[in-house]
Amino acid sequence: MNYIRELNAFIDWLETNPLEATAQTLWFHLMAIANKSGWPEWFAVSNLTLQAKLSVTENTLAKHRNTLVQKGRIEYRSQGKQKAGKYRIIPFSAPNLTAKNEVNHEESDDHASKIAADREVLHEENLAEKREVNHEALYKQNKTKRKTNFSLEIPVRENFLPMINELNIKCRGVWDIDALEAFVGIMEPELIREALKRSEMKSVAYAIEILRNWHAEKIHTVQVLREHEGKRRSRLRGYRGNVVLMDKLPASIQWQQEQERLGVTMQPREPRTVADDPELAEMLRDLHRSKKAGS
Repeated sequence: MNYIRELNAFIDWLETNPLEATAQTLWFHLMAIANKSGWPEWFAVSNLTLQAKLSVTENTLAKHRNTLVQKGRIEYRSQGKQKAGKYRIIPFSAPNLTAKNEVNHEESDDHASKIAADREVLHEENLAEKREVNHEALYKQNKTKRKTNFSLEIPVRENFLPMINELNIKCRGVWDIDALEAFVGIMEPELIREALKRSEMKSVAYAIEILRNWHAEKIHTVQVLREHEGKRRSRLRGYRGNVVLMDKLPASIQWQQEQERLGVTMQPREPRTVADDPELAEMLRDLHRSKKAGS
């Protein structure tokens, strides 16, 4: 199969057969994988690999794969949930092969398909090994690897990719997913999802920074996180409630309260008038004389 010729033919074909951008990208990735595998008739690729390349969920991948099948551009054979599905590119121009060449081509296809399958297995093993190394680097204390009980029964991308997509979290692809995988088996999966929830409309890198901060504070489960945040809120309420502000009473009132505390009986003063004060009485008389003189 001529790689460049098929690419050009596909681009020309799109002029009369429009496809969504994701479906087009899926076809290009499948062509690239087939090219690297030596153009076998059938080759195996896992859903996880294609999801990571397209940054989509499994349902979205299935939707666009079915579109390519219906348009006659690929064939697909499912091999169950435990094995990678097999793909066949339907070329725009079939090669002219003799009977002998067809036999050789079939043998080559089987060999190349085995290589592709082995490469897929190796890819998954490398991811697992990388995850193990990242775990050790993050949680090694006193040169002894820390043992934990948290684990996932299904691959991490099956768990977190849909959530990343639904919350519109920016993802840079396999790099971000691998970094997220470093926390799997060390932190409770639900705690990782909590970090993603707090990163809505942000990025996976933001969630990873949250997880690193939690690890520094020895928070590895949702329960511990809730307890930690509850204690922090209690401390904040305590700081605000320690200071009680009161208006200071006037000195005369304080003196009166002190006298009452000492048991001193306050004798009421007799009422006084202006006439009881000689100076005020004289001023009042002058005022009356002035009014009479004026009248």
